[in-house]
Amino acid sequence: MHGRLSQFAKIASIVEKERSKNPRVLLLSGGDKYTGNPIVDQYEEPGYPIIDLMNRTGYQFEPFGNHEFDYGQEILKKNMELSSFETLSCNVEVNPSETSIPQPRPYTIIDLDGIRICILGIAQASLAEGGKWLPAAHPGKLQGLTFHDPIASALKYRTLRDSCDVFIALTHIGVDSDIRLAEAMPELDAIIGGHSHTKIAEKTIVNGVIIAQAQCWLQYLAKTTLTLQGNKVVGKDYTLINLSKNRAENAEIRAKTTEYEKGVTLNEAIGVASTQFSGKEALSTLMTDALIEMLNVDIAFQNSGGIRIGEIKKGPITRKDVLTLNPFQNTVFIYNMTPAELREMILRSHKKASKRADLLPGGICYTIHTKDDIATSVDITDIEGKPLDENRTYRVAFNSYINSAYSFPHTDEGVEIYKTDSKLLIDYILRKHTISPQPARTDIQ
Repeated sequence: MHGRLSQFAKIASIVEKERSKNPRVLLLSGGDKYTGNPIVDQYEEPGYPIIDLMNRTGYQFEPFGNHEFDYGQEILKKNMELSSFETLSCNVEVNPSETSIPQPRPYTIIDLDGIRICILGIAQASLAEGGKWLPAAHPGKLQGLTFHDPIASALKYRTLRDSCDVFIALTHIGVDSDIRLAEAMPELDAIIGGHSHTKIAEKTIVNGVIIAQAQCWLQYLAKTTLTLQGNKVVGKDYTLINLSKNRAENAEIRAKTTEYEKGVTLNEAIGVASTQFSGKEALSTLMTDALIEMLNVDIAFQNSGGIRIGEIKKGPITRKDVLTLNPFQNTVFIYNMTPAELREMILRSHKKASKRADLLPGGICYTIHTKDDIATSVDITDIEGKPLDENRTYRVAFNSYINSAYSFPHTDEGVEIYKTDSKLLIDYILRKHTISPQPARTDIQ
C-alpha cells in the first residue's frame, strides 16, 4: 500500500459485491501500510488516515511489513491499538522489558460460516551481519524485537493443517521466498504475499500451493478463490483485478478519502527543476548536495534504498515531491573521517555482483574495483577529479539509517543533527529555487 489512499473506495465496493454473493470472504493485507504518501506520513497522527480507511473497508489481518516500523515504536503501538484488523507474525519475538509493542500472535484460526481457516503470519527478515535475522528497517526502531528465519519459523506450525479446513500463510517475505515456502510446506493451501511488489497476473501454483501478490500501491486487488467439498479444498483459482478499470465506489469511503487528501497542504511549489531528474543517481545528487550546503560539510552519502521515487519531472517541485522522494524523516549525523575510512566504508557497502553503487555520494566521485563480483578496492577523487588529501579529515554527513544499518570504520564519535534530511532538502530547494541534476558520481569496474 505504502500510504496510497485513492483506491480504498473501489476495494470496499468490490468486497461488498463479493460478500453479497458469498459471505465466506476474507480481506487481507500483505503489509507495508506506511511510507510513500506524505498525506499519510505527515499527518498529525502519522499513519492514521490509512488505519482509518483499512478499518472502514473491513481489513481483517496483516503480517508485519518492514515499513510498519518506520514511524517508531510508540506510533506503531498506538496504531496497532487503533486497528480493527490484527497483525500476525510467527517469526517476531517481543521482549516486554525493552518495548511496549504487544507480542503478535503467530496465527489465528477463525470460523468463517462453518469453514475453519488458519492464517499464519510471517514478517520479512533477512540474514544480516553477525548471524542475526533483521527486517529492512531502521535498526534504531527495532529495540526489544527479535526476528527469526521466516521459513524455518513457519515450518514449526505445519501441524496446524490438522486443525483447520483451509491453511493460509499471510506473508511479507517476497515472491522468491514465497516460492521456497510453498516448496517446503505443502500443508498450505495458499500464500497471500507482499514485499517484493510482484505483479502475479495469472494463477500460480507451486507444490500444490497457490501464491498471490498484487504488485504495490493498491493498483491491483488479488482475488484468490478456494473451493471446498465438505471440509477439503478441491479447487483453487485466481484473478488479478485492475482497480483503475473499476468504476464502482463506496460513497462513504470516497468522501473520507477526499477529506484526507484535501486536509494536508503539500502542493505548494518550493522550487523548479530545470530538467527532469531520472534515476537514483540523479536524485541522489540533489539529496547529497543539499546536505553539503545546508550543513557546511565536505562530503555526503545517501543510501539508494532511501530514494523512494524514480524521477522528478521538469518544472515546479512541491513539498509533496520531496516527502515522497524521502519519506523517512531521518536525522543526520556528521563525522570527521579520513580518506582511508571513506574507502573502507564504500568497500563494505558494496553488495556482491551488484552493478550499482549503494552509497551514493556528494562532494566526491568514486570507483569500486571488483574481482569475481566482489569489491576489492576503491578509488576516490573530489568532484574535479583530484585525489583526496590523505593527511586530513573530511566532514561527512549521512542519515541516521546509514549510521545504524551500515558498517563503517571511524575514530570520531560523530554528532547527530536534530534536523531531518527531508527538512534540510526542502530548505535547500527553497534557497536555490532552480535545481538541476548532476552527473553520476560512481562507477563499478
